[in-house]
Amino acid sequence: MATTVTLPSGATANLRDVADVTERQRRPIKRIQSKLAALPTFVTAVQEAEAAQKVSGGALTAEQQLSIAAGMGEAFDLLESLNDFLIVAVVRGWSYEFPVDADHVQDLPTRDLDQLREVCATYLKELMPNFEPTPDTASPTAPSAV
Repeated sequence: MATTVTLPSGATANLRDVADVTERQRRPIKRIQSKLAALPTFVTAVQEAEAAQKVSGGALTAEQQLSIAAGMGEAFDLLESLNDFLIVAVVRGWSYEFPVDADHVQDLPTRDLDQLREVCATYLKELMPNFEPTPDTASPTAPSAV
């Protein structure tokens, strides 16, 4: 079932069900995630963020966020693109006068963009392929050791 979100500016965005996201919409997200996973600076930044969250018991301070972002280099730009393409994949339409595409995501008011990023982030895990082993007894190959 599609969802309508009212953004801080009063504009609205209509979100797709995750099952309605097409492979054409999903493919740029998968490409960017592969690039991120191959960047040592990204892996290090994720580890630093996880460690800082454990110490703080939750959200990172603005100073911690800036420190981690400063060390990300190219990964920071890739994350921005990932978020833009995620919004394009999830948002079916919005009340703005311009189309839903990666170029126009940057034309959104900052508070609206921040809210859309937060809402759309919940879709990310469901859009990624599941590479977990399945203990299917009908499989022609033996399950991998878990």
